[in-house]
Amino acid sequence: MRNTAAINAAIRAMAQEGGGTVVIPKGRFEVYTVVLCSQVNIFLENGAILAAARTDVRHGICDVQGELFTQTGQGGNYLEPEVNRYVGIQDHAHSYLRNSLIWGDHIQDVMIYGSGCIDGSYLDTDGYRRDALCYSDPQEPEFRNMPGHDGEWFGNKGIAFSQSSRLAVCGIAIRCGGHFACIATGVSDILLEGLLIDTNRDGIDLDCVQDATVRHCAVNSPHDDGIVVKSSLGAQELKTSHNILIEDCEVSGYDLGSVYKGAPSTDRLVCHPGISPIGRVKLGTEATGGYDLVTIRNVSFRHCFGLAIEANDGADVFNVVVEHLDMNDVSCPVFIRTGDRGRYPVTAHGTDQHVRSDNEVRLDNRQWIVPNDPSYEKFPIQRYTPSYRKANYELSDGTIVQLVDQSDPIQLNSANWFDKGDGICHPYLYDLAEQKYLPNYQISLSPADRAKMGNGVGVGHIAQALNIVVKDIRATDVDPRYPMILAGTVDGRLENIRLENITVCYRGGIRMKDAVEQRQITTAWHCQETDFAPVVQPIQWLAEKHNRLNETLLPRVRWDANTQQWLDDPYNVPEGSQDYPEPVEFGILPAYGLYARHMEHFIIEGLNVSVETDDERPAVVLDDCQHGLCSVAHSMVGQRVVLVSHEFKRHTSEEFVPHEPYFATAVRDVDLPHELDCHTVTLQSPAPGTPRDEYYPYPTLADASSGYRYSDSRQVPSDLPDTVYLPYFLPVSACSVSVGDEVRCKVYARNPACQDDRGRAQVRPVDLPVGVSFDGEELRWIPEHEGIYSLAFVTVTGRKEASITIHITVRA
Repeated sequence: MRNTAAINAAIRAMAQEGGGTVVIPKGRFEVYTVVLCSQVNIFLENGAILAAARTDVRHGICDVQGELFTQTGQGGNYLEPEVNRYVGIQDHAHSYLRNSLIWGDHIQDVMIYGSGCIDGSYLDTDGYRRDALCYSDPQEPEFRNMPGHDGEWFGNKGIAFSQSSRLAVCGIAIRCGGHFACIATGVSDILLEGLLIDTNRDGIDLDCVQDATVRHCAVNSPHDDGIVVKSSLGAQELKTSHNILIEDCEVSGYDLGSVYKGAPSTDRLVCHPGISPIGRVKLGTEATGGYDLVTIRNVSFRHCFGLAIEANDGADVFNVVVEHLDMNDVSCPVFIRTGDRGRYPVTAHGTDQHVRSDNEVRLDNRQWIVPNDPSYEKFPIQRYTPSYRKANYELSDGTIVQLVDQSDPIQLNSANWFDKGDGICHPYLYDLAEQKYLPNYQISLSPADRAKMGNGVGVGHIAQALNIVVKDIRATDVDPRYPMILAGTVDGRLENIRLENITVCYRGGIRMKDAVEQRQITTAWHCQETDFAPVVQPIQWLAEKHNRLNETLLPRVRWDANTQQWLDDPYNVPEGSQDYPEPVEFGILPAYGLYARHMEHFIIEGLNVSVETDDERPAVVLDDCQHGLCSVAHSMVGQRVVLVSHEFKRHTSEEFVPHEPYFATAVRDVDLPHELDCHTVTLQSPAPGTPRDEYYPYPTLADASSGYRYSDSRQVPSDLPDTVYLPYFLPVSACSVSVGDEVRCKVYARNPACQDDRGRAQVRPVDLPVGVSFDGEELRWIPEHEGIYSLAFVTVTGRKEASITIHITVRA
């Protein structure tokens, strides 16, 4: 508490004198919230550590490893999370910034700089690192006009700026920065430069910002996004993120803390959301206001997901240029996605301040309803989406999935129409003069109309991605499960997309049957991230859940009425338009290189995709792509390309509405080179899990009760797809010794496909100096001559070997 009071007093005193710089000297200073003032800088000297103090939390919290524990507090707390009347319309942490380690609100002309460190962690009594800035959020309040917690709170962000301008954060390091290491919300003219961030969730978040530059930053964020652009209502006003430059940066998903220590490691295979390390550059998902004029260039991606551009919340993304990306050991190098999550505010009938209103204009995701109160911006209903009733179904392997109820799929919402008692229903129309919804007697609603009116949405169109250029991409050693994905929706298309000079080499090894069955093969893995406590985690070798247990996990098969059996139908990929947008939402796709759907007016030039190991899937799949050009590199001559036509499509978000007529889609007016081996596939059934009706009376749900059984093409553990998780070495630090001193060190490699607790891989030396002994695990050597020596080792298990070089300096 004394450190907090002293630093804040110094900042206030400097501000009263017209500005200046507060210096944090060498040493570790534990503090709660440091409050910034205009024209006062913070300088962290070399060796200075501004550390997050611990907070007493009564019920315990989950740290980054998922373990529940209770902190031992230090007698204080961070500032109470503020009131945000738009809570729930964006993720909880975006709504509240006051409970941060460093907080600046409505400030100007401030720099945080130096060569010191902001540390949101501490070592416990057992020597394990724990989070002082919490990975999770305080519990959401019950009412919108309450502060942002339900009885207790804690610090969970590193640096947070709100509604401010002319800011800079330069040169410092941030370790374990909580939910956001650095977040800027509603900010203009900000520079983030030369930062080293190694953190437990997002690294850098730019939310509703204008004129922002991020350059020369290294961000390691295995459990969430590295550098991400958003446009939420966290600042309590709707803005577009505009004019943003991200250049000359590095993003990665190595073990938490390993990049900060200078020895990147990969022992943890699955991270916070239950998927592979993330660590990417991303636009989205909190995109209520959209984004425009974004440039991303000269960025390296290591051991993480690739580029993601997402428009799923009602606003468009447009005018984005991405160029010169270098990727290695990544998943899904390019992901461009639109969707219809409905995460756009909509004005309620009443003035209820509950965060989740009952009996209102939305049955699903009710936190997106805002009171019809003069203090709130008005978002009258512009359109509707259906609300689906869900039920549990069991797959052949015992997995329980929650699907649209096959017998009674639709939930009706009588709050969205007026029935005056004569059986004729009329929709409501918001009257701006009366400031309320009034019945529109000019329109009468049929039962089919009412079935689609479960959820009011405050924006009239489904988000699109427009005018995007992605060029000069090189990706190697790519996860075979996830091709590049360009996925619009039927009514929210990708338009004017240009991909140019894209070269991607995948590890391969996936079978077409994997794209049919969507199997979840899970094994246990013992691991440890740097100095965090060891954990045992489930790792999934094919389809990954990512908190989804819905139609996308169903086998992609079609019922044949003639033979009365299920037939493989791998190209019938569910739309998932209301899902959280991640590459894993599509499961195992039927293309290894590029999967593109619902796209028009596009150009793909210089595409070059390949595999290291045979893969049964085609290189490229185009589904409902129109008016485009696709040219490929000479090395792709003869590669298989599949063009998908579909006879059973419905409009976005209405995929499961019974008695809704279907329409057909196809690939049209696309110029493809003659050198490609092109095939056309016509899909003759709706997506898996679609309830039967008069337009398609056959089964679509291949669950255990339907008699569907998985094949034996993947047996655990004898036939794991060993191109998914590869062997690797635990890091070995370089050392320096004198002639005659003994060198002893462990050289340890692990192979996730080895089904024992240790997952040990055999190691072979490549070329050792005379006198070096190695017993398969320990290196021993007494050097007789000075010099700099490099000792190389490789694994001898797994389809793809790993290598390590140990550097030893011998002094005279």
